[in-house]
Amino acid sequence: MNWQMGKVVAALCVAWCGVAQAAPLVLADPYVKAGVSDLYGTLGSNGSTSPGILFDPTGTSTYGVNDFLTPGSEFEGFYLTADGANWGSNNSGTLDNINSPFTLTALSPTQVRADSTTADGVLSIRHQYTLGRVGTRSEITIQTTLTNRSGTAVTNLKALRTLDPDPDVNTYGDYDTVNTLPSATRACAEGASTGQTICLTTASASYSPRAGIGPDAPWPTSPDAFLAGLNAGNGDNTIGLAFNIGTLAPGASVVLNYSYILSETLDGAGGGAVAKPVPGLAPWGLAMLAGGLAFVGSRRKKARQA
Repeated sequence: MNWQMGKVVAALCVAWCGVAQAAPLVLADPYVKAGVSDLYGTLGSNGSTSPGILFDPTGTSTYGVNDFLTPGSEFEGFYLTADGANWGSNNSGTLDNINSPFTLTALSPTQVRADSTTADGVLSIRHQYTLGRVGTRSEITIQTTLTNRSGTAVTNLKALRTLDPDPDVNTYGDYDTVNTLPSATRACAEGASTGQTICLTTASASYSPRAGIGPDAPWPTSPDAFLAGLNAGNGDNTIGLAFNIGTLAPGASVVLNYSYILSETLDGAGGGAVAKPVPGLAPWGLAMLAGGLAFVGSRRKKARQA
């Protein structure tokens, strides 16, 4: 960020930071530009409006058009279940027993807080979004605080954060992503053409977090589905991260810490290298190819020994 831009950002923060807003807000640093929805409390600027989640690996604030969120059926959501209840919201336009709009507060140009309550008055929900850099990758850190406002315990409480990433749609028209689970608490989606990658992960072991890849049509929104272990593989699928919170006593709060990691490559996002399928080659063809390569290697080794 240059000096002149820094002055503009500082001036905007003086005018806006700490003031509750009734419209989508934008988080921005030189690498990431992301909307925060006032209607749903999720990432995104309400539906297909830009920005959803934009990423510039050069760090020059030239974010381009390859939005992770807004193409097609935009889908970034947060869902809760408990005994006898369920709540949820999604940037696609879905509200399930959650009051709208959320109250958005810009704490800084790179930090926004979204507050609401469930329609039955049982829970208050606060999402705090913060942009940052860790090494060579960018992060959208999310801290979600749930508070039991009722006079009875909320039992069997579970939570899910989920996203349908589409980094290749606007340039290449491809909704499919290369999806991997580098660990039990990290799910990644890579654009096969752009290489741009987003992962959903947590560094905390609290509340038995479990990452997964949800299948298309329909995308799953149940925490239980991800907690049981989901890996739908490559395709127009979702990445998700679920938590098994358990019992939340009256007046008690629980804090979930997790993040989206963005990078220009899967390796850069901490996802590890993944072998991509050969176009037009069936699984049995891959096996034959692997066997053929092994045979060639064996012949070359024997030739050297001779």
